[in-house]
Amino acid sequence: MAVSDSTLDTSVWDEVKSIIVAAAPYITNSTTSATEAATINAMYNDKTANRPQVTIEPIEVDESLNRFGGTEGRKFINITIMCTYTNGLGADQLTEQVTTALKSNTIAGIELVGLTSGYDFNVAARSKVQSKTTTYTYDRE
Repeated sequence: MAVSDSTLDTSVWDEVKSIIVAAAPYITNSTTSATEAATINAMYNDKTANRPQVTIEPIEVDESLNRFGGTEGRKFINITIMCTYTNGLGADQLTEQVTTALKSNTIAGIELVGLTSGYDFNVAARSKVQSKTTTYTYDRE
């Protein structure tokens, strides 16, 4: 599907979700070698984080009209994806798989130009949850 300016948020979100679903991220238990598939969620996820989860947050678009005459510009599209599991290694495994999938699949009309990551630790309902949040920045001229 081509990305158009009129449906930029939804079309980029749908494309990214399709890439992640096709990649089928999973956790591998280092002790038992068992694997567990991650669930792919939209933002405002209220599921208990006892399974691996990949949460795709809403799109953010930054636009600048920095060309001569101000009629054309660039749009930087930021999509934040949070990978959550009960331990940091699982969050890292999911993030690596998502990043590899997004780097190796192109989306027509935009180009991946950068990414930034950070860790989060949360103790909710007496269960620890670790997540790694990565923001992927795409450029659309």
